[in-house]
Amino acid sequence: MATPRRDMTIELPIGFTDETGRIHRRATIRKMRGHEEALMYDTTLSTARLITKLIHSCLIRLGDLELKDESIVSSLYTADRNYLLVEMRRFTLGDTLHTSYLCPGCGQTVSAMENLGNLPVRRLEAQEQLSDIDVQLVDGYEDREGNTHKALVLTLPKGSDEEFIFGAAAEDPMRAQDALLLRCIKRFGTLPRATLEAYGVKILRDLTMGDRQILQHTLSAEMPGVDFVRTIRCERCGSTFQAALDTSVFFSSN
Repeated sequence: MATPRRDMTIELPIGFTDETGRIHRRATIRKMRGHEEALMYDTTLSTARLITKLIHSCLIRLGDLELKDESIVSSLYTADRNYLLVEMRRFTLGDTLHTSYLCPGCGQTVSAMENLGNLPVRRLEAQEQLSDIDVQLVDGYEDREGNTHKALVLTLPKGSDEEFIFGAAAEDPMRAQDALLLRCIKRFGTLPRATLEAYGVKILRDLTMGDRQILQHTLSAEMPGVDFVRTIRCERCGSTFQAALDTSVFFSSN
């Protein structure tokens, strides 16, 4: 009988860049234990904080970095954190995941069995660093002086961004989504950073729905990592639709 593996080494889609510019992508994880299961019952933890604690607990090594506290895990890009969750789940409980989707056509619940090992993963090339994302809006944002700002520069969200907006997530999901997007904006036309921070999500609410979709779609399209979007067929009405795999059921017993 083969000896079970005690740990597993994987390559992160983006990786952590340290203060010297070195990229650390080689991560070693162990299986989740009862200690991690107990964390899932801690109602004081937001989803983002829970993810940080789960990863920090199971992450043995990341390159040659010292993982003394949770700061590096919080600084990882969301794409890398999601990938780590997938691999932790696969290593601990296997590839098979029973899940369900709601058909938008007829409202039927569609049960499905997913193989997590088949989820597509987009990675940066070796030694490639993440680039900023340029976005051009159609209508743009008109400031108080009548100037219209259409060009944006975005970066991808990190765990620390998700942790920052956790309070809004439960009370107002749309506000939480806008708050997270706002933290991804490095530059918005010629608006001073102070103005952008002072106006907050109001700037995003003043955008047309078309421009808001451009921002969301561009950010999603440029995001390396696991593609959670699945194509599902409803047996009841025969329609085919796309839906995102629900990661909240990763570690449930089914």
